[in-house]
Amino acid sequence: MGGSAGGVRVTTAEGVKEEIAELTAASPEDDQSRRAEVEALRLRIAELFLECESNPYVGELMGRGLHPELADCRRVRFDVESHKGKPRFRLIYRNQPADGSPAECRWLAVGPRAGLRTHRKAQQRRRSA
Repeated sequence: MGGSAGGVRVTTAEGVKEEIAELTAASPEDDQSRRAEVEALRLRIAELFLECESNPYVGELMGRGLHPELADCRRVRFDVESHKGKPRFRLIYRNQPADGSPAECRWLAVGPRAGLRTHRKAQQRRRSA
């Protein structure tokens, strides 16, 4: 993933593509409803990619809160349309440069909300960037 259809260039930190592949992988043992949910999740992530290209401010600014290292990053809470309840997934990204008009939207992590795993991965990648 990486490109720009006329907006901001969206790039991914090392490991993000693998996270997306893992989230959107169906196994032969999965039933039809599970495969449909995996496909819907794949489409939702693709939509987020396009949304970030056209509007780098699609996510909410994280602020200082529990993750001060991610204060200048943005977070999108998302799920498949058929899911009822709180969104189960997070996309965490950073616009670069952070001030002014961004030239790049850098995805730091995509994954489950549970256990703040996605936030921790984003923090690690933010430190190594």
